[in-house]
Amino acid sequence: MTGGPEVPGRVEITARALTSCARAVAAEHLGAPARRVRVTLGDHQGSLALDITGPMAAADDLVGRATTSATAVRDRVGELTGRRVGSAHIELTGIVREHETRVR
Repeated sequence: MTGGPEVPGRVEITARALTSCARAVAAEHLGAPARRVRVTLGDHQGSLALDITGPMAAADDLVGRATTSATAVRDRVGELTGRRVGSAHIELTGIVREHETRVR
């Protein structure tokens, strides 16, 4: 199968849709609820830049995990949107811990 039928026109992805996509991807990689993650779009030398702010799931090596997450988010958002993502900056605002349920 090729790239699909020839259809005149173009596809536009709004900034709001890009932001929502990036928020969902970032929340998944950070292990945090999407409602607690904020994403701002910007420009990085002609490519899309992501500024991500939110908590991260507890881990032994937070810095290493944040660095790995930034790369993974950048790559995945690029795959999903078809845009070049030049950078992803993560600012951690807290730790998300799993709540232990009480057994009665």
